[in-house]
Parts: sequence; C-alpha cells; structure tokens
Amino acid sequence: MVSRKGQPRIETDEFGEVTIPAGFYWGAGTARVLELFASAGRPTHPSLIDGIVQVKKAAALANGELGFLNRNIASAIAQTCDEILNGQWREQIVVDAIHGGAGIALVINVNELLAGRASEILGDAPEALTSVNSSAHVNLSQSTNDVYTTAMRVALLQSTKKLQLTVLEMERLLRRKSLEFERVVKVGRSALRDSAPVTLGQEFNCYGSTIERAVRRIKDAALSLEEVCLGGRAVGTGFNTAPEFLLGAVKHLTNISNLPLRVADDYFRLTQSMSDFVALSSSLRELAVDLAKIASDLRLMSSGPAAGFGEIRLPDLILQPSGLLPSIMPKTGVAPLTESLLMVCYQVIGNDQVVCLSAQAGQLENNSLSPVIIDSMLTSITTLQKTLDVFNHNCLVKITADTVRCKELFDKSGALVAALASELGYDKALDIVTQARARGTDVREYLQSTNLLPKATLDKVLHYKFLTTPQLLAQIQQAEDTKDDTR
Repeated sequence: MVSRKGQPRIETDEFGEVTIPAGFYWGAGTARVLELFASAGRPTHPSLIDGIVQVKKAAALANGELGFLNRNIASAIAQTCDEILNGQWREQIVVDAIHGGAGIALVINVNELLAGRASEILGDAPEALTSVNSSAHVNLSQSTNDVYTTAMRVALLQSTKKLQLTVLEMERLLRRKSLEFERVVKVGRSALRDSAPVTLGQEFNCYGSTIERAVRRIKDAALSLEEVCLGGRAVGTGFNTAPEFLLGAVKHLTNISNLPLRVADDYFRLTQSMSDFVALSSSLRELAVDLAKIASDLRLMSSGPAAGFGEIRLPDLILQPSGLLPSIMPKTGVAPLTESLLMVCYQVIGNDQVVCLSAQAGQLENNSLSPVIIDSMLTSITTLQKTLDVFNHNCLVKITADTVRCKELFDKSGALVAALASELGYDKALDIVTQARARGTDVREYLQSTNLLPKATLDKVLHYKFLTTPQLLAQIQQAEDTKDDTR
C-alpha cells in the first residue's frame, strides 16, 4: 500500500527504460535492484531506516550550510527525512535487508525516495520528479561506504539504549527477588549433587550481578560505535569532499540522533574493519549466554512440582488442553516464557556467528557483507529487548518460593550435615541426620528431644545467616567468646 496517488511514470537509465508504479517516489535504480535482491524476503529493519535517514538529513544540512547545495533543495530533502522519521513513506523503502554491494541497494532506494519526494515539495508534478537528483543532490559529498557504515552505527547505538533499559529492569527485579527470598534456605548444588546450603536470595542476587556485568559489557562495546566515518567517502580518503563537510555533517548528525558522536581518528579503519560491530555482537552473545543459564536454572528449580525440584513456582500462562493428557490427569498449566527466552538466546548466539564470519570476509577497502552484519545484530537486539520485556513483567516479577519444599529438600540433604559438623563433628552430625530420617522427624525436633545441643547453640547453627554466610561464623564465635570473657 502506498501513500499517494498518481500515474505510472517512465524513467530511463543506462540499461534502458523502466516503468515506475503509480504512487512511488523512487526511480529506476530501485527498480533495478528489486529485480536482483528480493530473494530473502526480509524487509529492512526499521532502526536501520532511521539511521540512514538521519545520516541523509545531516548531510543535506551540512551541504546546504556550506553552500554546496541549493538551500531550497537542502530544506526539501531535510523535510522529507523528517517525514520518514515521523512514519511517512516508510512503505516505499522496499529493498531486501540482505543484498550484495555493502548496502548499495538501500542507499539507492533511500536516495531516490528522498529525491522524488523533495522534488514534489519543490513543485514537480508526480509524473516528472526531476528537480532533485538522487546522486548530484541527495548523495552529495557521500558514498555508500561511509553512509551505510555510519547508519549502522547510529542504528545500533539507538537500539542498544532501549535494550539496556530493559536489561537493567531485569536486574532490578532480580535484586528485589533476592531480598524477598533472603531467608529461604535451600540445598546448594554442585554438578547437580547436594552441596553446602545457600539461600534462594543468594542465587537470585547472583543472577542480578551477572546481568549487571552484562549491561556494562554492552555499554563498553557501544562506546567505539560513537566514532563515525561520514565524509570518508568510498575508501576513507575523503576524496572530492571538502574538509568542512566532515565536521559539519557529524555535528548535525549528533544533534539529529541525540548521540555523542565524534569524527573518526582513522577513516580507513572504520571503512574497512567491522571489529567494532564484532565487539558489540560479542557482548550481546555474552548476555544471551548468561540469560540462557538463568532461564535453564529457573526451569530446573520450578520442575515438578511433585517429581522435580519444585523450589520455586513460575506463573502458569497457558492451560494445556486436557485432550493431550490421559483422562485420569487433571489439566495442567504451562510456564512457557523461560523456553521462549532460551530460544531467543540461542538465536542471538547464532546471529553472532554470522556477524563474526561476515566481518572477517571483508576485503581491502570495505566489507560487502555489511547488510547481513547489521540485520543480524538489529534482529538480536530487537528480539532480546521484546522477549525480556515480556519475561520481566509476566514471569520474573511473579516468581514465588515454595518454602516448604525448600525446607523438605534441605532437611533430607547432606547440606544439614555440613552445618551440624561445625559443632558436633562430621561423624556425629551424620549419625544425627540419619537417626532423624529413620524416625521420620525433623532434625531440629530430634536434636531438641535428645538435648545434644543447647537451644541457643541449635538456634545459631540452624540460623539462615550461619548456614549460608561463612564469614559470619568467625564473627559469631568471636561474639560468644567476648561474652564469656566479660563474665
């Protein structure tokens, strides 16, 4: 669906005549690339559209300011950019996201769209949009290589801002859960075997610390993307571009994008190397790895409830159809969001591999595979951000602890032996736990009935801080010794 009416028009290029469908501003160049690059069926990511349109607006304003471009033409181009950024004409960006030529198809499409609409603003009839030329005016002082690479950087910087906010929200919720579960003592596990006791709060606080570091890595990796090569032209020399344009274009792009951009120290490196993108993609992969570990832990701790761990409860968001179960089984709920998060994490890890392989495939002065690099990265960021937003508000915030189950498993485990051994020795502690289990009674109740430990000592040994915070052992003992000395 297009946003304007009109008649088809005929344009001519080096290959002959081409008919442009009614209602479209783009011209022969876009028509040609549509014939070549439509195999993947993937539309250009909206964030990349925003990035390249902001670059084009900055270039038009800089060229107009310096007198290289007629101010009326510069103004019409800038107005069209604003219209696109506000949601108009976006359906006219029609090229496939993945195409050869280092992004040339998207640059052609955007250049022609801006030229056609700007010509209409200047008074041209829909059948003859000629006042603004896509190459001589819209692409003045630029090249595909510096425009597309700069647009990639702008798109990623703006997208990662949204992702960071969502991930920080996850960290906040994990910290809140850690306080909520602070006193819930449970069995710690090493290689899925019973180990020393921990609290559920400690586990969730660890998740929060892990996510905090993941955000820090993303922020650090994004810093290198603030350096842009706009004005470096095709190979980084800035050939046939005035030095004033380099500074002016970046200044305008900084204001338009609201990003702290800076002129490149080495235009050649930014034109050739994709290492800055690899670094950010790697930080997204690391976040995905951490998230997958957390999602797997939550699934494991919520397994059961009768035949699994059952230490926490995830919210049941889907009711499994009873027809899938034997008639004697009740309907059961399904908590699917940990599984959704796992799948997205694995997709992000796969996308990072695409970025890595494509980045090393660059040759000499540019990287022709940059479209798949940016598409993979923006897809990772978008899917992570949206999935985490749903996960945070529909799963994480609703997790509850099954304190009875945690205590039941703890009392049956070897973790309690380790706690009692500090006062009674390992052999005696093991015997006590064994006797309590044989009688089917709680260890605390058994010890109270045998008077093996004074109540004050028993309360200390079974206190959650004593069990799960080793550094408090010495403090507690020191406090007891101080009391004895003062007596």
